[in-house]
Amino acid sequence: MKTKLISIIIALFCITPLLIFCTMALAADLTDANVKSYQEQIQDVTKKIEAAQKQLESIRSQQSEAWYEIGVLDELIALNVQQKELAQLQLDSLTEQIKTTRESIADTESLIEKQEKAFLDRMAQNYMDEDIDNIELLLNSENLVDFLTRMDRVNAILEYDQKVIKQLSDNKQQLEIIKAKLDESEALQMQRVEEYSKIISEKEAISAEKYSFIQNLEKNEESAYQSYLYYKKLDEQLNKELEEYLAELQRKTQSAYVGGNGGWPLEAGVYYYVSSEQGWRNLWGSQDYHLGIDLACANGTKILAFNAGTVLKSEYHWSYGNYVLIDHGGGISTLYAHMSQCTVQVNQYVQAGQLVGYCGLTGSTSGYHLHFEVRENGSVVNPRNYLVFP
Repeated sequence: MKTKLISIIIALFCITPLLIFCTMALAADLTDANVKSYQEQIQDVTKKIEAAQKQLESIRSQQSEAWYEIGVLDELIALNVQQKELAQLQLDSLTEQIKTTRESIADTESLIEKQEKAFLDRMAQNYMDEDIDNIELLLNSENLVDFLTRMDRVNAILEYDQKVIKQLSDNKQQLEIIKAKLDESEALQMQRVEEYSKIISEKEAISAEKYSFIQNLEKNEESAYQSYLYYKKLDEQLNKELEEYLAELQRKTQSAYVGGNGGWPLEAGVYYYVSSEQGWRNLWGSQDYHLGIDLACANGTKILAFNAGTVLKSEYHWSYGNYVLIDHGGGISTLYAHMSQCTVQVNQYVQAGQLVGYCGLTGSTSGYHLHFEVRENGSVVNPRNYLVFP
């Protein structure tokens, strides 16, 4: 019996420190640094959005050039996209935190149950095997010293039982506090979901505002023509820069083409149509050389890398909007323009078919589409020489 009793007491001492450790770990504030960091970034972007909106109101009150207004609308779209992404990251972080906390709570509840069972088993065993009283201790003692020693052991066991009972009570109270914190965190998560939905609505509203503005602009031929001349100049300037940059890059690297026929730059199965071919076209009564092919498709359509390669540019341009330039080796490069956002970074290596952005309305455009270019040693060529149309 004594061996069994000692084993149970040792087991209890082993369980208690682990339980206390888990409880202390769970007692930490559930709203961790990552969640707070995302909230601070969201607030910072919100201030930028407010500043851009004030700038837009000022531009309209002064009746400034249409292209400048388009540029500010693009900035608002980009900021709203950024805010939406931050809200999603914050939501993901909070969701993972709640999941981890639930798992810890389950572990702690299991430990408390084991500790309670061990304690109750020991108390039952004591009652059944050895109902100790002072007379029995005295009769079984060899002398007074032996009696006092036995009494000290009994008192120690009783004192330890009191500590175990208190620890069980404290652990249960702590668990209730943790559960309350979890409820608060889940309430915060629901609030973030609502904010996330609001951000998406605001982004869509800004995009719709720009689209409406462009449609109204086209009704005013003089304003539309002046905007066309402005963006044409920007296109020519960027085209020259890209020609020189890509030609010099190939001269330096002498890289080989990654190989393969390449793939379709839009997500599979999406509806599209060619709204403008590469080459000469008549625009506003003038001959205009279009550097790429325009694939009209729905807003938000996934834009995919034509082939594997290294991202050379991932940035915003007043005419091209958000665009990505990828080097495929051998002097072959592709460009993707007017995206609502770019999802790759400069110097990143991408695989064929990897997501590089989403179809949007940024830059100089009259509707949602992907402007797709293929360049050989910097010079544009007809994308139809490379694309296999679905």
